[in-house]
Formats: sequence, C-alpha cells, structure tokens
Amino acid sequence: MKKILAIFVLMLALYPAGASDDGSGEIEAITIISLPVDSVTIYPDGLATVKRIGEMEITEGVHQFVLDLPRSVNMESVRFTVTNATVEKIVYDDNPEYTLNVSSTGVQDFELVYLMPRAGLWMPSYSVHLGEETVLVSARAIVGNNFGEDLEGVKLKLVSGPPQVEPLELARASGAYWDDSVVAEEAEPIPFAPKAVSAPATGELETLYIYELEGRKDLEMDKEVGFPLFEETAPIKRSYTWDAYLQNEGPVTEVVKANNTMKDPWPAGSALLYKNDEYVSEVKIPYTPNGTEASIEVGSSADLKVARKLANYSSQEDIVQVPGTGNITQAMKVTTETWTYQLSLKSNSDRNATAEVSDRKPLKAEIVSAEPEPSETTATGLEWELEIQPREEVTIDYTYKVVTKEVLASVK
Repeated sequence: MKKILAIFVLMLALYPAGASDDGSGEIEAITIISLPVDSVTIYPDGLATVKRIGEMEITEGVHQFVLDLPRSVNMESVRFTVTNATVEKIVYDDNPEYTLNVSSTGVQDFELVYLMPRAGLWMPSYSVHLGEETVLVSARAIVGNNFGEDLEGVKLKLVSGPPQVEPLELARASGAYWDDSVVAEEAEPIPFAPKAVSAPATGELETLYIYELEGRKDLEMDKEVGFPLFEETAPIKRSYTWDAYLQNEGPVTEVVKANNTMKDPWPAGSALLYKNDEYVSEVKIPYTPNGTEASIEVGSSADLKVARKLANYSSQEDIVQVPGTGNITQAMKVTTETWTYQLSLKSNSDRNATAEVSDRKPLKAEIVSAEPEPSETTATGLEWELEIQPREEVTIDYTYKVVTKEVLASVK
C-alpha cells in the first residue's frame, strides 16, 4: 500500500484566483507538505540519503508546494518530483518552494530525496568463536538515529567500503605538503596553511557495498539499535609471527586467517574473540571482500617456543696499500666483522604450524650464507616462512659481514 501524503496547511487564500508570482499561469493551490520516510541509506561517515514518498489527488494546473524539511538537510541535494508534472521554478529557503505544472488531474505520486550530514551513524559489532579448523563470525549492525525524528517502518541500507586515505597522506602523496624531514632547530609558526588537496580519482567507487536489511525497521530518535547483519562459519589457516630482532625469546603472535566465502564483504570493525566459548580478547576485523582472507591477530601464544642467539662473532683487521694520486700511496685499515645468528623454533602443538619469522641486519651488511634461504630480503630485513610439523624443532642459521675501511696515512 502506498503511503499517503501528509498535508499540513492548505493555503488557497494567500493568492487570489488567477494570480501568479511569475506569470506562468494561475496557481491552483499552495500547499505545505510533509512526506513519510520510505528509506534511508547511511554511509560510514554519517552522511545519509533520505527518500520520502507519498501520493495525493491534485488538479491540473500550476501548484506551489512548500517542503517541510529538517534544518540540517543539504539544500543543494534536494530532489522533488511529482508524476505528470514539470518543475517551473524552485525558491531555495529553509523550506524550499517548488512551482510545478501538473498536466492531468488525478492521484499523483510524490518523491522527495535529499542528503543529511551526520544524520545516521552505523558500525559493525562482531563476535568471533574460534574452533580448530573454522571460525564462526557473527556481525550485528549498530545504527544510531540522529535524523531528528522517529523513523517507523523504513527500508534501511548501510554502506561499507575499504578504509579511506587520511587527508595528511593524500597531501603528501600529491606533493602539496611540506617536507617534514627538514626540521629547523628552532621551529617558527608557518605563516601559511598547506593548499587544499583533492582526493585523487581512484575509480574505487565500485568497491563500496550496500547492505540492505530485510524487512522494514523502526529507529527511535537519538537511540542506538542493533540489527543482525550476517553470520558465517569460515575456514581458517593458523600462522605464528615472530619478530626475532625485537623479541629474542618470543613470544610468538598467533594469527588466524579467515576466508570470507560469503557474497558480501566483511566491514571493518571490532570483535569479541572467544575460544572454547571463553572470552579471550577484543580483536580487529579488517575490511575483507568476498574471496579474500581476514588476518585476525589472536595474541601471544605458547604453541611455539622460540629463541634468537648470537652463535659466532669474529673480527679481522688488514692493512693494505692503495694507490693515490701521483706517486703517493695510502695505507688503509680494512676491518671485516662477521656475525652468525641462530633462530630456533620448537613446536609445542599437535597440529601443523606456519611460522612467519623476521629479523634485521645492518644497512651495509652483506649476507654470507643463510640456511634456509630467506623468502624475502630487503636492505635491512630478512623474512622466512616455515612449515613446522607437530612437536618438531627447526633452526635458521645465517651469517653476514660488515666491511669498514679507514685511511691511515699517505706515503711518497
């Protein structure tokens, strides 16, 4: 059943018959109207799209409608349409005035759409129950009503998407921000602000996803309400991360990688983590599109016992003569320092484990040997990914050297 248009005031007496303020023809009626809310769409930053609909029988001719709108509406976004009618003029005010020319008498459909900043807020709230090979992910949508009115029986749509780039990052990426690597000893206030930076066109609009909740919902003004969003049992892979440089003797951190097999993405949010139905901690769920994995950091684990130790160190000095300009020879001291480290990992678990191990080396260091070979090497970092059997002990041995040169004297 279509919703009926609420008429607040019928103002036929304000204009004499046959009069018009713009010469477009006789004004049949001037009506202040309020349409019931049909649906709202809430975005992550609180922006909301509101759609109101209704119907009313009106006569052929020119009509003026005064829209009763909340004060916080973005007036530039207002779109008002009536079937079998064309817009002749719009007067923008706190309550916009639409002059419409209706082509035929009868019941007409009314539709009003507009944007309201900070009108509705929503966030996902998760509970995650961790099993041996699967995880049960349950999500609720917590919705706050700041629309300034109770919403009854509305269609509710919630928009989610990947995290947006922070303004500072956008500014630096565009080159519009100052170089913060140059710092004066006595900083003075900057006499100007950095120029405004517009977000780059990324073509990522299609990554936004709209959850349309089933049925119609009631939202009480200035209240938060929770609605079921989804529930899924997802397959998992367990891994353990260890930063050997910062944590010589651990502990390792357990990370669960849950595969989103739903057609819907998982929006980013906080989750209460349960293991064997006992609360463990609060964790973060990253934005996870369909077919990808969410890395959930469970916390410290005793499933792996780890240790990093310096297995060997040696230093050798050599004096060498190197030619200089002309007949001058230079004496140079060449120092070669060699470090050997051993990283050990022992499984205390009865299941297979994947370990992701990282360590660091000096910038000028040269790797002499490594067993096993790192899966990735950077200027100062080493990374390994190991598969460890139940109760197995594995080791990583690697050696690097650093060569320094010092000129001692010049000899003719």
